[in-house]
Amino acid sequence: MKVDPITLEVIRNRLIAASRDIRRTIERAAYSPILYEVVDFSCGVLDSEAALIAETPGLPIFLANLGYAVESTYRTIGRENLDPGDVILCNDPYNGGGTHCPDLTVLSPAFYDDEIRGWAAFRGHTVDMGGIYPGGWYSNTTEVFQEGFRLPPVKLMSGGKPNEDVFRLIRTNTRVPDAVLGDIRAMIAAVRKASSRFYEIMDTYGLEATLAAISEILDQGEKLARAAVRRIPDGTYRAEALLDGDGNDDEPLDVNVWVRVEITVDDDEMTIDFTGTDPQCRGPMNVPEPSTISSARYGFKIITTPDLPCNEGFFRPLEVVIPEGSLLKPEFPAACAMWPVPTTTIPDLILKALAPALPDRVRAGHFGDSMANFIYGTDPRTKKYYVCAEGDAGGYGGKPYEDGEHAFFSMDLGDTYNVPVEVAEVRYPWRVERFELRQDSGGPGKYRGGLGVIRDYKILGHKAGLTVTTDRVENTPPWGLFGGKDAEPNITVIFRNDGTEEKWRKISNLPLDENEVVSFRTGGGGGFGNPLERDPESVLEDVLNGYISPQSALDDYGVVLSEAGLTGPKAATVDLEATKKQRKKLYGGNR
Repeated sequence: MKVDPITLEVIRNRLIAASRDIRRTIERAAYSPILYEVVDFSCGVLDSEAALIAETPGLPIFLANLGYAVESTYRTIGRENLDPGDVILCNDPYNGGGTHCPDLTVLSPAFYDDEIRGWAAFRGHTVDMGGIYPGGWYSNTTEVFQEGFRLPPVKLMSGGKPNEDVFRLIRTNTRVPDAVLGDIRAMIAAVRKASSRFYEIMDTYGLEATLAAISEILDQGEKLARAAVRRIPDGTYRAEALLDGDGNDDEPLDVNVWVRVEITVDDDEMTIDFTGTDPQCRGPMNVPEPSTISSARYGFKIITTPDLPCNEGFFRPLEVVIPEGSLLKPEFPAACAMWPVPTTTIPDLILKALAPALPDRVRAGHFGDSMANFIYGTDPRTKKYYVCAEGDAGGYGGKPYEDGEHAFFSMDLGDTYNVPVEVAEVRYPWRVERFELRQDSGGPGKYRGGLGVIRDYKILGHKAGLTVTTDRVENTPPWGLFGGKDAEPNITVIFRNDGTEEKWRKISNLPLDENEVVSFRTGGGGGFGNPLERDPESVLEDVLNGYISPQSALDDYGVVLSEAGLTGPKAATVDLEATKKQRKKLYGGNR
């Protein structure tokens, strides 16, 4: 059946609206700020064969592999054993989850004429699913058994009725059962609502027209992606990054964690090959295969059709090759709590590899880490245990035509947010001492990298614990391109009560005493182009805005500013003659 264009667009947008209903329900009904404030989740609608057909903005790293959970459900439970009113839950990284234990995937099938015709899908972070420490994100685990309570695809709702056995198991295996079960109930409501919307589309337009529209939606995505790949020069392109070890800071940093990528473009097809990436590691930096595929797809989407809605058809021209037993396709039971650390670098590497072929369409490296942090303890006001999971925003790289953005979340996290200061201080026993852009953190360039942030929490009235997993600090800071300089890297600083300071990249369950301050400091984005070619007036504006220091203006950009304007009420100006001399000096007399 051929669907007319108007009906096609109505069905396309009603499917997108169904996925949007999932997000709206979660934002209104979830218990935990990680969901209703941070939006650490993704929502999608899939067809009966597990192909994504509609999505709403969320975490890109989740969207491109939601189909894995549906396929695992068919394998584990059996397609023939699913009924209307069922809701499936899974979080096992090796069977349905595809990430790590704190991420829950909830699915609701849409039936029509007694057959599954599609799925409403949600995947989001919950604050605790057991494990050796609160939060489910660790830097020192060595096998997945240590990382939390794992569930393969199970029926959370059967024929519309709760499976109380599963609810009791979850309650028993989490430190914060009220929050976790409240979030799960919101997830159930969200996917049931979206699957009913899918049914309404089929009931309104008929099964044949709906299926024909879905087929056309996927075919259009493929055609658009293939056209975009043809615009990339044929060839083979490579990039690599060395990550900062595979575990706690007290582990030796010389543990190799190389991520290598080779991209081959051949007419309208692209292969992203991770051969050469290190074998799976002892620590929790391993990435389950579905998340590696999702990261590669994300980089592919950025470089081909970044402004178009996502569906499975866009990825038909892409082949992803991952070595068995590698960091990016580990064998069970490898630990994988820190899987987002390598995957955050993968889209960056894809842009870096393709930079020689597409210098006008890539940007320099971004701060390159989720900056995931977990603070937990017993709230002295309520006497209840709490777990707060949060990421922090950093800088994105400069581009061929403009500066990078300040304070965006990492590429993996996409359209997420920080917990607002007001919410943090009401919900948790802390005080936010500081939240500001981090001066001089962006990489100097003709187009400057964006700035990271500094966010300080003071612990009030109790002892707390901290887990933080930060990378791209020592070995591969956010890189510049085409003469641009690297940016400042990420770091976490603890200000102790005895006046000492501690710097941490990765640490699990670090004790924090009352009145101590934890300072999360994200890196900036790399610079694009030679910083000595930056417009001096733009450098002056950056100094006046506090983005860069006067010293950086002089040393990195060769711009001399009037001293009076920086120390008194008179407006600062650029000393053009002195700037010419300084830039000539920095160029080494070659200009």
